[in-house]
Amino acid sequence: MGREYEAEVLGRCIVVIPALCPDPEVTDYVSALLEKGFRQVVVVDDGSGPTCAATFLKLEHMPGCTVLRHEKNLGKGRALKTAFAHILNCPLWEGSAVVTADADGQHSVEDVCAVAAATTEEKRRLVLGVRDLSLPNVPTRSKIGNRVTSWAFHLLYGARLADTQTGLRGVPWKMLRWCAGIEGDRFEYEMNMLIKAAREHVELRQVSIEVIYYNNNAGTHLHAVRDSWRVFLILMSGLGWYTAAAALSAAADVLTFWLGSAVIFRPLSDLACYWWATLTARALSSTLNYTLNRRYVFGVSPCPRTLVRYYCLWLCQLLCSYLLLLFMTVLFPGLPPVVSKALVDILLALGSYQVQMHWVFQEEDQHEER
Repeated sequence: MGREYEAEVLGRCIVVIPALCPDPEVTDYVSALLEKGFRQVVVVDDGSGPTCAATFLKLEHMPGCTVLRHEKNLGKGRALKTAFAHILNCPLWEGSAVVTADADGQHSVEDVCAVAAATTEEKRRLVLGVRDLSLPNVPTRSKIGNRVTSWAFHLLYGARLADTQTGLRGVPWKMLRWCAGIEGDRFEYEMNMLIKAAREHVELRQVSIEVIYYNNNAGTHLHAVRDSWRVFLILMSGLGWYTAAAALSAAADVLTFWLGSAVIFRPLSDLACYWWATLTARALSSTLNYTLNRRYVFGVSPCPRTLVRYYCLWLCQLLCSYLLLLFMTVLFPGLPPVVSKALVDILLALGSYQVQMHWVFQEEDQHEER
């Protein structure tokens, strides 16, 4: 890409930098971005306090730099959404692509330009600046944390991401309102963005960037244990709610079967009693499971299409459970049937989670701008 073309492209991009007690050198960083030709740089003072007042005052006096302020620290996610809302409400900036960058020196000016250039080419895809975290200069806690979250993200949501924790991201204009509506006020916001993208089939474009840990990453405000644990819980929340819904549905199934076989249908013959008790229990437990998954796991509105899809999956899962149980009894004749069934149902439940996320409760065009 030539320099002239690059300047024209960057002129259609706004850089957003959430900042909490930044190093004074952030002013040089912002100045370098503006010299490259970016349309605007929006810096959010996330409750840094009076000790950083001079730094933000200097930024505020830079032509092309806007400083937004939080009176107290509200978190990185809230700072990003404050900037997004400000950009959306500014008619002069309508149509601009947005690039988010960190204030701790981890993202080079060249990499911000690369992500910005890629973002201007997109309409419905988010752009991620991904680092090669296998390099020896990467701190151990960052390397381990990213590997765990990348593996878990692929397992739960199907997408392979080289770097799930990158703060250098590009948002096309038509996706900006979608990003502004994502839940989360602190570091978990960025993971929520990836999860929502995976669930709604928003494509992610990955751009390789340099691995920089300025001053051994001393400028980061990420709490190694607390924030990493919060992000991991967010990552696993879907599976956790799914497991809880499955457990409640199983309990309802057993309780309803007992009530039906011991009380309601007891006067009937054993064959009829157990048939109606089983049918009633399965009908009630599956309805409960569908409702819990729709509302609390995948968060979609009631729709006949999802109900039909759910029961198609339910019938297939029931058939697979029966056939695999027969296969297990032949393959492992010494294994108790109840153990075989438990193993089979666990595997089917994990597969069912993926099918429900990507097919049953998939809502088309959720990210279209309204």
